Amino acid sequence: MSYKIAFYCPDKHILYDLRTLDHVGVGGGVTARVRVAHALARRGHPVQLFVNCPEEGILSGVNYYHFSGLGTLKTDIFIATTSGDGLDLSSITDKNISASLKILFIHGDPRPKGFDACTFDFIYAPSNFIAQEVVSNWRIQPQKIFVTHHGVEESLFTQGSKLTPHRDDYRMIYAGHPSKGLDSAINILRILRNHDPRYSLHVFGGYQLWGQSERLEFDEPGVILHGLVGQQELAAQMQQSGFCINLQSREEPFGMVVTEAMRAGCIPLASPVGAYPELIQNESSGFLIPGDHTQPAACNAAAKIILELMQDINKIVEIRNKSISTPIAWDTVAHTWERHWDFHLTGSSENIPTQMWQYAYCNLCHGRMLLLADGLHCLECGNFRDTIY
Repeated sequence: MSYKIAFYCPDKHILYDLRTLDHVGVGGGVTARVRVAHALARRGHPVQLFVNCPEEGILSGVNYYHFSGLGTLKTDIFIATTSGDGLDLSSITDKNISASLKILFIHGDPRPKGFDACTFDFIYAPSNFIAQEVVSNWRIQPQKIFVTHHGVEESLFTQGSKLTPHRDDYRMIYAGHPSKGLDSAINILRILRNHDPRYSLHVFGGYQLWGQSERLEFDEPGVILHGLVGQQELAAQMQQSGFCINLQSREEPFGMVVTEAMRAGCIPLASPVGAYPELIQNESSGFLIPGDHTQPAACNAAAKIILELMQDINKIVEIRNKSISTPIAWDTVAHTWERHWDFHLTGSSENIPTQMWQYAYCNLCHGRMLLLADGLHCLECGNFRDTIY
């Protein structure tokens, strides 16, 4: 079934459209809304994006409008979202929105300003971790929560499941805001370089990811600063690298860098915080490093894993292949959203695919789980379970 879909995001701290993602680089919230919008358009849905775009018009099948021009709107699916600029959705109260379903698409657990639970039929969360935080802290009925992991843009990864011929396993990646754990990544590099000076750390992103103006500067042997780059370039860089370092204390709402690294075959080493345990199957598709990432024990543990893997090429290949096959595509996310809407809007099981009614039972609340394109979704508490595991 085809739906008219409208996204609304009043964040004005970053100017963007699809080209910004590919060629300049942006944070995870912007990436998620733009990628899923274009994936929905590829599935044949008319999609409008009311965002802080540089110009209005049709781009790769999606109609871009500046958010300030939205006044009255009639659509099937209305999706409001914010990921910066104060997380303020108060402006929705000034809009005349008519929609069959109204969805709040969140990227973390802070409650947006102006949020009214009665305004929305569902809250779409990127992880079970965020869903549980929202239910607990926002006092939201769990039936309103729908969890879908973010996807990866398959077109950025042209090597498929094969190992990139020019990959250098001595080359490591840190991608993200420096505050998350760059210092720990550098500490790991120092340990490794004491064993072999061929190890290097390539740093991508920076303060600009969060709309800040500071510049990142380092004078450290083996550290190469790339700054903010487009996602096409980052994907290529990941495919040339052996490991992605994500040790941190921040409880990551999702961690798109991790899934993109996995899809590129760049093996992740991350702290077991936030959503990371949902994304990484420890010692199978990557590694979860316990402990305080600022302390020597955690950094030494991560370095030891890398050093041991470098002595076992078969193990590297095994983990890398598992890592590559784990993330889902944005097209799968779009298919999941579409079927979720079908389930709640058709009103008749005749129009719902048979496989959607193959219920399992939730391991948290024992409620019924609905099988969709990405896995199983609990209708009672919102818990998501990937059927791969």
